[in-house]
Amino acid sequence: MRAFFTENIERIYSSFMLTLLCIVFLLNHSNQNSSQSMATLLLLLSPLMIIRKPSSNSLPFGLRYFIASSLALFAYSLMIFFHHAPSEIAWTSMRGLSFYLLAPVAVYILWYKPPSMQFIFWLTFSATLFSLYPVIKEYFGHGARGATSAHPIFWGNVCLTTGVVIFILSRDKQLKLRGKNLIGLIGLAMGLTASFWSQTRGGWLSIPIVLIALALFRVVKVRELLIASIILVVIFSTSEMLQKRLLATIETSNSGFHLDTSTQRRIDMWNVSIQAFEENYALGNGLDGFSRKIKELREKNEVKFYFEHAHNEVMEVLASRGIIGLVLLISLISGLLLTYWRHRKSTYAIAGLISTGQFLIYSTSEVFFSTKFTITYFLILQSLLLIACYKVNSHKSVPNEIS
Repeated sequence: MRAFFTENIERIYSSFMLTLLCIVFLLNHSNQNSSQSMATLLLLLSPLMIIRKPSSNSLPFGLRYFIASSLALFAYSLMIFFHHAPSEIAWTSMRGLSFYLLAPVAVYILWYKPPSMQFIFWLTFSATLFSLYPVIKEYFGHGARGATSAHPIFWGNVCLTTGVVIFILSRDKQLKLRGKNLIGLIGLAMGLTASFWSQTRGGWLSIPIVLIALALFRVVKVRELLIASIILVVIFSTSEMLQKRLLATIETSNSGFHLDTSTQRRIDMWNVSIQAFEENYALGNGLDGFSRKIKELREKNEVKFYFEHAHNEVMEVLASRGIIGLVLLISLISGLLLTYWRHRKSTYAIAGLISTGQFLIYSTSEVFFSTKFTITYFLILQSLLLIACYKVNSHKSVPNEIS
């Protein structure tokens, strides 16, 4: 009787945690505030995983490395947080970086109850549907630039990534699903719509690179690559908004070429990051090192702007966590890329390679590996893809599949 009760508790808990994980992933595409609240709940409930019996199947090295590198990022950030005097910005940054603890949570949830190919496909497609909510709400409510999602840059790029992922998964020959190619195209179109609506130029830089990568990995044929390129050219030539956003990056005048305010400001911020980094090359200047350096320069009238973060992942990490922090971040990313490369015959590995590459591109203009919202999305997505890689390429039967 006791064993029956314990098994039911474990089954209910596992199902609840998997459901919560999926809800967080879906809400990432529609409302940042709601998704962060649910992600916090997911993290708070994760210690209860101790009630479960140990799995008879040990985690493969790629998953263990993913967990270890994520935990190392959290532990080092916590050390840096306590090494410097606390501040509001440091507290906010540490709260975001704490969500690297979701890596083991997401992996173990999915490892105990691995999703089927169909489940991952429909979850990803549903996420692209969720991405249309801010677009529709703002279009009919006369809103602009993804304000509903709380942060348009993060939201637009997250939706673009998921749109690309669902398109890649729709080309999986092992996925027996009628109309999957059309569904994949619809999902990609919805992801692109959210991205264009967000007016986030940094994300658009990844589009031509993704197209080339899809051709190199033979996800699309050369003919399809040409058709996609033509469609993008037509969209650009007929959209006044896209033209303004892209062409305004570099402005010309009698005195020569000038960068627009947004781009020039980023260059100015990176200069501040370098100055903060120079104060402590190894450990950085604290989780609030960038913002403190700006305040210091403002008091000297050397700069006239203020931002909390450097709007570039490398510059942010160097300013706040130094060379050691950057090495840890590179270790996480390179570990993912190497694992996916070893499984590159898998559709999920290709999706992992390209989505990780997109995050790297996004991080040239924002802090995608240092913010709670994007950390949560990235870890859940990569956990799904990693588990799928090992499941599809394994000859062992995997219990508890979701149908």
